[in-house]
This record gives sequence, structure tokens and C-alpha cells, in this order.
Amino acid sequence: MHIEAKFYETYYLCSIVDGILKNRFEHIVALEAFHCDGQWAGWFAPYKKYSVFHQFIEFVVRNVHSEQAEEVELPSCHSMTDLGRKIVTKFGDSYACKLPIENSFDRHGIDYQSFSDHLADLGKSYLDADDNDVYDFMNEIWLSESYEKLMDQTVGEIFHVLFQNRQLLLDFNDYMSSILSVATVEDAEDLDHTLLSPRGTLLRVRPPKWAQRAVFYRDRGRCVLCDSDLSGLANIENVENYDHIVSLAQFGLNDVSNLQLLCVHCNQIEKKDGAAITSGRYQSWYSTD
Repeated sequence: MHIEAKFYETYYLCSIVDGILKNRFEHIVALEAFHCDGQWAGWFAPYKKYSVFHQFIEFVVRNVHSEQAEEVELPSCHSMTDLGRKIVTKFGDSYACKLPIENSFDRHGIDYQSFSDHLADLGKSYLDADDNDVYDFMNEIWLSESYEKLMDQTVGEIFHVLFQNRQLLLDFNDYMSSILSVATVEDAEDLDHTLLSPRGTLLRVRPPKWAQRAVFYRDRGRCVLCDSDLSGLANIENVENYDHIVSLAQFGLNDVSNLQLLCVHCNQIEKKDGAAITSGRYQSWYSTD
């Protein structure tokens, strides 16, 4: 179980996810597409390995790819020197500018139909391509197996980086709870109401072992609030509690992104079902002393 990471645009995309969550009201129109038409009902299934946070990352990445395609300025590539035109004419469209999505495929080593091949199928050259050609090409890319592979790789890398950032996960789950708190569950189709309490919040579901292990090792076997050792090696009385960062009572999710490791005292006395809280304390890789 490994990720063969290339980290192409990964941190750039991480910063976009972070920026959207920190300033979500600035993106309120675009974000509506993530939860409109009752899509939020799909978040209720507990502890999917392709978590709700994975789904959000995918949504953001798809939007970035779409915006990058819209920003392609073919005329600027057309305005090449006479020498440039002669090179493209003589050696083919492989010497022309590549679209951003093609650079992503190349960096990840994923086979795909290039824009130049797409144009060739239409009997066109890069030199006479227009914005409609880019639009049609991207519509084919969205549905391709190549793009599915790219999304699996990109989303996996971003999740790998951001899952370690508990404050960002708090921001994400706070955003999710703000949507669910005003959702009308009666209007949702194919909703399993056995997952819900009478007031519409999710019932508690014990995290599966894979989710517990992910959170335990991310948080280094220590309470994220008081730093108590919960490994059972130094103190057998301390017991790990897998706490919802945003509590179920506050419309939190049964999602691996909404879990953190707490001791019994911090979970059941200090925090309980109160306001969402986490810490920015992380164990260093080594001492700098």
C-alpha cells in the first residue's frame, strides 16, 4: 500500500484547497456545484475509503483543470515567428504548445490522446485550431480512462499531504456541517434514514480498523490536545478515543477526515460534544538541539 508520488502541481493544488476552505464565502457560487441537488445525501454512508474529503479534492482539481483549459490562449501560440511556423509545418504539431492537462499526463507518465492527434482526427492542424477545439478536446478527456488515472494519482497525492493537517480538516468538516445543518433530509432521494437521529444528525458508527489505524499513526499514538501517550507502551491506563473533530451533534460526518486521537479525559470531559477543536501540535521528525 504505497503512493508512487510525482508531486507535480500537488502543493499548488493543496494551497488552492486550503484557500477555498479558508475563504469559502468568496467561492460560494462555484462551491454550490459540490452539494446542490441533494448531492450531500451521498456523504451519509459511514467511512468510505474514498472519503468525502477525497470527493471534495476531486471537485476542486476538476475545476482547476477546467479553468486552466479556459485560460489557454491559442492566438498567443499562433503568434509565433516565421521560423516557429516553419518548424511546426515541417515537423508536425508535436512541436506546438501543449495544453496544461497534457503536461500533467506527461509528468505522470500516463498515455493519452494528445491535442495534436485530436486535431488530426478532425483534419485540422494546430495552426488553425480555435477555442472550440480545446473545448471539444477537454470534453473527451473528462470521459477518458487516462483522466481517471490522472485523478486517482492527483487526488491520492493531495489527500496524502492534507490528511496530516488537522486544522484544514477541521475547516473542511466545519464547511460540511454548515451544509448539512440546513439540508432538508425529507427532500433527498434514496436516503437511508436509519443512519440519522430524529433531529437529522448522523448516528455514531464505530470507525473501522483501517480508519483507526490511519488516525492513530497520523497522530503518533498521542492525544492531540494534551499529548498523553496512548500507545499502551508507556501507560496502559490511557485508552485511545477516536473523536469526531466536528461532533455528530453539530452535524459532523462519519468520515476518516473528521477523526482525531484523544485521551478519555479530553474527549469525554474537556471536549465532549462541544465546539470543534483540534491542535496544531505535531511531533518533530528529530530534535534540533
